[in-house]
Amino acid sequence: MAKKKVRNRLQQIGEASSRNARPSPPMPGRPSDTQLVELGMFVSATVLGTLILAVLALIFGMKAIESRLETEAMATIDRAVAQAAEEDPTVVERTEVSVDATATDIRLRGTVGVETFKDDLPAAILAIEGVTSVTTDLEYVPRVDRSGPIVVAGPISVTWAAGDATIVGEVSSEPNRSLLVSTLDKIFPDHVTSDEFVVKEGAPSERDWISSAVGIIDVSGTTLAEGKVFINPAERIIQVTGQYETRQQRADAEQQVQALVDGTTFNFINGLSIPEPPPFTHQQVEQLQQNIDDLIAGKVVEFELNSDRLTPAGVDLLNEILDALQQFPNVPIEIDGYTDNQGDEAANQDLSERRAQAAFDYFTAKGQDPTRFVVQGFGELFPVASNDTEEGRARNRRIEFKALEE
Repeated sequence: MAKKKVRNRLQQIGEASSRNARPSPPMPGRPSDTQLVELGMFVSATVLGTLILAVLALIFGMKAIESRLETEAMATIDRAVAQAAEEDPTVVERTEVSVDATATDIRLRGTVGVETFKDDLPAAILAIEGVTSVTTDLEYVPRVDRSGPIVVAGPISVTWAAGDATIVGEVSSEPNRSLLVSTLDKIFPDHVTSDEFVVKEGAPSERDWISSAVGIIDVSGTTLAEGKVFINPAERIIQVTGQYETRQQRADAEQQVQALVDGTTFNFINGLSIPEPPPFTHQQVEQLQQNIDDLIAGKVVEFELNSDRLTPAGVDLLNEILDALQQFPNVPIEIDGYTDNQGDEAANQDLSERRAQAAFDYFTAKGQDPTRFVVQGFGELFPVASNDTEEGRARNRRIEFKALEE
């Protein structure tokens, strides 16, 4: 009995020892399974990172090589064109080649103005250090023989009235003819006559002015009930004729058309008008201007800060100017807004326009004829004093009133 109890007790002690036992530490010099896994993951990550860096280095290195080869190839082409242009300047406009590098392979596409360029350019580019091959897709464009009579397209005339438009004249190509006709079709749907607007083969291209002509026709055709646009490429003139109801409408149209003509080598002949104003004399214009100048001497039309809202002092000065205007009701007036040079230029331009418009709105609300006014904003332009001092900037933030002769 005693021996059985002893064996049971020894068995219990053995089981308890087994439960509380800790794993034996690994033998020195032999990594555990966990350490082996961690080591494997570290090695894999290191190898992967190295591969990624190597791939990136290869990609960016290749991009740099491609960029260098494209630059040197274009320089080679430019030198060849410049040399050929010494004998024939038209080679420049007839040669338009694009260069694409893929690794160390070069591909040329486009047109050439010298037939031998189709062989000479690939050979010269293949000689560039690093280039392994050159493929081409080059088309030779021969020189147009202009030894015969110079072909000149006739002038273009666009007229419209009562919703109907007619265009006559000549252009060098069907696409340009269609462009002008389609512009008129949008303004005067189903009421455009173009039978006498034709293509003249061999005439000079209109590419340097055709887009401006489209804009002028659009501006004039959409704002004038009756008018005419006349374009004479031989004389380099564009004339716009028509009558607007107010000076403001005419001034806006003149500004838009002039901006479009400025993008060409043409001259703008301004045939825009307004109905004949009531009669007034030169002396009345001078007297009104003197009266206004006396009223605003040393003063400005005041507005709230960075706003087009008039202050009470600004309203008082406009009332004084209004009295002067009523003495000569037939004399037209230009209202010009200006700012100093502080802040954003575009914001200043907008503010000058809104403040000039605010003066116009005040006068017309008091019964003035709106057709006698022209309203403009000039932003920071034309300062009358230095913008380096507060006093000078205050003088530059102003509204000017000009009595006009017509």
